[in-house]
Amino acid sequence: MVSLNKVLIAGRLTRKPELRKTPNGMSVTDLLIALNRDFVNQAGEKHQEVCFVDVVVWGKQAEICADLLGCSSSVVVEGRLQLDLWYAKDGEKRSKLRVAAERVQFVDKKVAVDQPQEAECTTAF
Repeated sequence: MVSLNKVLIAGRLTRKPELRKTPNGMSVTDLLIALNRDFVNQAGEKHQEVCFVDVVVWGKQAEICADLLGCSSSVVVEGRLQLDLWYAKDGEKRSKLRVAAERVQFVDKKVAVDQPQEAECTTAF
């Protein structure tokens, strides 16, 4: 049986990444990426839809993302699908499908390290 779990997406961040540490000291950050799709319906009208994708980044790469990326930064993410399962406080089983990043590429021409990034995203997706 053939099995392939590979994801490649390109879009813009909807918020500035925030770095956190696991109890054992591993760095992790979450990215929320907006993917835009332009299309024409059967009536010939132009439309746009947005898909929001959760991405988790680990280790040194998470630290770099948190340091250099800001709201509306363009990125290309290569990774795999990951299903997280847990039980909520009310005992109900929850799940979330997200991308576990193996590689994050910065698309913006220049990422200014010493330029302050906005905490709130004002760009419309």
